[in-house]
Amino acid sequence: MSAFHLPKLYCPFPQELNPLMDCIEGEALERWAKYLGVHARHSVFRKLQRSHFPTLLGRCHPEATQEAIRAALDFLIWNFSWDDQVDVGEVPADWVRQQSEMALAVLKGAIPYHDAPPLLWLLASIRENIAQRMPAEWMERFIQSCAYYFQGTIWEAEVRGNRQCLDVKTYIELRRLSVGTYMGFTQVEAIEGFLLPEEVLAHPALVDLIQTATDIIAWSNDLFSLAQDLKDDFHPNLVFSLQKEHGVELQRAIDVAVEMHDEAVHHFLELEKNLPSFGEHAENVATLVTGVRRWIRANVDWSIQTGRYQEGAESETALKRARVA
Repeated sequence: MSAFHLPKLYCPFPQELNPLMDCIEGEALERWAKYLGVHARHSVFRKLQRSHFPTLLGRCHPEATQEAIRAALDFLIWNFSWDDQVDVGEVPADWVRQQSEMALAVLKGAIPYHDAPPLLWLLASIRENIAQRMPAEWMERFIQSCAYYFQGTIWEAEVRGNRQCLDVKTYIELRRLSVGTYMGFTQVEAIEGFLLPEEVLAHPALVDLIQTATDIIAWSNDLFSLAQDLKDDFHPNLVFSLQKEHGVELQRAIDVAVEMHDEAVHHFLELEKNLPSFGEHAENVATLVTGVRRWIRANVDWSIQTGRYQEGAESETALKRARVA
């Protein structure tokens, strides 16, 4: 069974999490239980507990302030909760499109209608908190990153509904949108307390690095979720696209996906090592790149520790197919 070579490819980061995480997690669970109107024994609440989102965010930002972490944590929980409701086979694409359009409108400042779903009202509150801390320039960029994610989830719902298996190139284009990493990467600035100008962020070297990090996370998530996706009526996955396009058995497609991931990690490290000088913005660029690298590693550790992507596994064999270790 192929595996990711994590000790060689991933730079280590502090194993000690931000000491505020335990406090922030307790506050977040209490706040979300109140928002969603669920009690401690409710399945939704238990899933939030098992997910340990502060662990993921704490590994990405071990020195962030409590205020910055709290705002980002609420959005992270919202994002995963939203994804859970739209990323399932029976949900029609038209419904996903309608919900996504409403969510995007809320992010732009619209007030949800009185009987809107709780997640839309939650998003309105989260948006207000973030907008109070960040300038309009950054908010516009963050909203655009959310729009990319919504576009990806709509496209993915259409693919599921049409029972398509996309060719590898098209699937990669879809996954770069639906994985949602641009939202997390954009928030590095907000959490760490800096703002980069558009001309710096548009530099080809940074664009390539961020896109490569997106591929790494998307492809590792596809491997983690493979056992679940095999049970789904139909769910897009890099492994399935490789299997169909190359006419190979499942195991060979898994091996190719692992190879693609490893090559992308090597490419990321080369890009990081050879970044050009950004002059007065060099320190902030370095902070952004460190944040992106931490997201790559934190996603792997969190996925293994929480087992989020193995919930659908029926057997030890199925679990090992999706396990990245």
